[in-house]
Amino acid sequence: MSHFLKEITNIIISSIEKNGPVAIFIGGIIEQIIAPIPSPLIATVGGFLLIPEEANFISALWIGFIKVALPYTVAATMGVSFVYFIAYFGGRALIEKFKMYLGFSWKDIEEISKKFGGGAFDAVMIFLLRAVPVVPISIISAVCGFIRTKIVLFYVFSLFGILVRSVILAMVGWQMQEGYKAIIGGLDKVEDMIKVVSIFLILFLFYLGYRNRGRFLKK
Repeated sequence: MSHFLKEITNIIISSIEKNGPVAIFIGGIIEQIIAPIPSPLIATVGGFLLIPEEANFISALWIGFIKVALPYTVAATMGVSFVYFIAYFGGRALIEKFKMYLGFSWKDIEEISKKFGGGAFDAVMIFLLRAVPVVPISIISAVCGFIRTKIVLFYVFSLFGILVRSVILAMVGWQMQEGYKAIIGGLDKVEDMIKVVSIFLILFLFYLGYRNRGRFLKK
């Protein structure tokens, strides 16, 4: 399983480098179906590879939005339908059968669904959980399907939450270029050292958040 995921991940990264936004779009859909692929990966790699290092902040933000965030958001919003409708129509047997690929079980869905209260609260929860980079997108889709969240509410707040998430990750990927260049060229400036340490700190926080995502959702 781990070898399979590694191969898929390598193919996606290589494809982003060659095909840009098209590969991000395709990867965004695949990521929703094969959930164990780290959800921050595609948008972060997209920012690293597709936003020019020399771009100023506004230009980088615009390029990241057009080339990374927009195709990823559209694709991911389409992709969430797969898990949402399985859970919506009571596909417990399917989720249990494919839980290794989805990254969660029906029990996880039942536990997390207790955190949702209905109405406007659910809309805010969907947006925030979509926007936080370390929270898996697919399990939130399953929970929304399980509690029969209104379809319009589900898609609208998913789209805006995923958009915020992908813009953040694209900009993190862009900033990683400076750290990479500083490491390759030698850390001869205090500013370079600060940048590298800051980037590694952000990545470490992403790692901790992703590793403990289940515990965070079940609290």
